[in-house]
Amino acid sequence: MTSFAQRCCPYREGCPDSDHVLGADFVQDPFPALDRLRTEGPVHLVTMPSGAERWLVTRHDDVVRALEDLRLSNELGRGLRQSLPPEPLPPRAQVGLRTTQLLGRAMANLDPPDHDRLRKLVVRGFSAKRVEGLRGRIQHNTDELFDALGDAAEFDLVEAVANRLPITVICELLGVPATDTGLFRTAASVVGGHIADDEDALRVVAALDAFDAYVRELIGERRAAPRADLISDLVTTEADGEPLTEDELVSMIGIVLFGGYEPSAQLIGNALVALLRHPDQLAAVRADFSLIPAVIEETMRYDGPVTPGLSRYALEDVEIGGTTIPKGSYVIVGTASANRDPEHWADPAAFDIGRPFTARSLGFGHGLHYCVGARLASLEVETVLSTALRRYPRLRLAVPAAELERRPGSVRGLCEIPLRVD
Repeated sequence: MTSFAQRCCPYREGCPDSDHVLGADFVQDPFPALDRLRTEGPVHLVTMPSGAERWLVTRHDDVVRALEDLRLSNELGRGLRQSLPPEPLPPRAQVGLRTTQLLGRAMANLDPPDHDRLRKLVVRGFSAKRVEGLRGRIQHNTDELFDALGDAAEFDLVEAVANRLPITVICELLGVPATDTGLFRTAASVVGGHIADDEDALRVVAALDAFDAYVRELIGERRAAPRADLISDLVTTEADGEPLTEDELVSMIGIVLFGGYEPSAQLIGNALVALLRHPDQLAAVRADFSLIPAVIEETMRYDGPVTPGLSRYALEDVEIGGTTIPKGSYVIVGTASANRDPEHWADPAAFDIGRPFTARSLGFGHGLHYCVGARLASLEVETVLSTALRRYPRLRLAVPAAELERRPGSVRGLCEIPLRVD
């Protein structure tokens, strides 16, 4: 008998449903499954490791078109209410609802014209001039983190540097007191992470509640006494002649935090691990630090922090690659798969900082929702890589690369990166 999924998705005909169930091995290494699905067809109905069913777009050209298609909405909360179970909501459903309430009025979760109105405000805060002005401060913060390691022969890059630098930088940019960055780090880490059980889900909700209350307090303080920080800019600047509402401010501050922390933290680790696994390219970078931007660009293509891609909600039936995605469906626009599409890159599974980029990597997104913090993330990664390689001439992984464990969640990163420096 043909399953519902096979009737909906023509590329599943003749395939067992299990071929489209992305299990625990997908978390550790998603690329074999993505390669297979991309070869089989441009769009698939898949079951994610979380158990959620999603339409997955796999090929580069289709992914670009999908990211440009306004029928695929960023307002993911549109479909949330009708998909929620009856009250009382189980803890996992509470997480989805609370996250939507908290971030739903941020530009990244809105469509035009609301998106355009709000994006103008944040783009100023991440201009090339402002980001470049942070270079000295980012270097200072990075040096402090490495100094704190002292003479340790081994350390975990994730905990020592990668998780600490981006939260410090984004909190300084926002104007959050250094004593309160822990609350922001906790809130940021739970949004892109994996929820293990109901108890974990309730902790996530509590963290988001605490973040919400704290940010509203900061907003009140900046309204009364603005400072030279991004929160003050958002509070005091009007968007198309109107000040932002408090809910919009909370969402905007939240998305700046979440977007500026998790992807940057994971990109730092992914980039350094990729280099350490390729000694010839590591040697080339040690000899010429001007190659580091190429390392970052290639890492975003080869092993970017967002896997398998960016979520969208179908406002109407949308045809992609001969498949009609039904109205009301949740879609993953597969940037990770697109970035390894052999139609655009030779030997796409190879890490090669010297490769000619014949297509644009989609690791930072594309179009209206291209990441406004891309410059800042790149500067943080550049600073960490150059500092680590300069300080540690014999830097290497302390365990075989195959033993490095990926953490589940929508942001792809490593649980730990043990390094040896002696």
